[in-house]
Amino acid sequence: MTRKQWREKGYDDSPVVFLAERNGRIYAYTLPGELPSDFLDKSGQDYDYKKFGKPIRLLKRMVNEDVPNIVKTFRLT
Repeated sequence: MTRKQWREKGYDDSPVVFLAERNGRIYAYTLPGELPSDFLDKSGQDYDYKKFGKPIRLLKRMVNEDVPNIVKTFRLT
């Protein structure tokens, strides 16, 4: 797909993040939108921050800070 097709299909407004277009190929990435269900409390309605606070904070930092910083280092040639 071309960049034009990408836009026409609405990917600019999707959770898929465009990286580059090279040789007729689009490179993109996505991140998880929610925490894994393994972190839910016994009711299954909310996350158990008391039990899983540290791994939840770690995952949030990875998704919101680390991955975007890593992606900035990508160079497609």
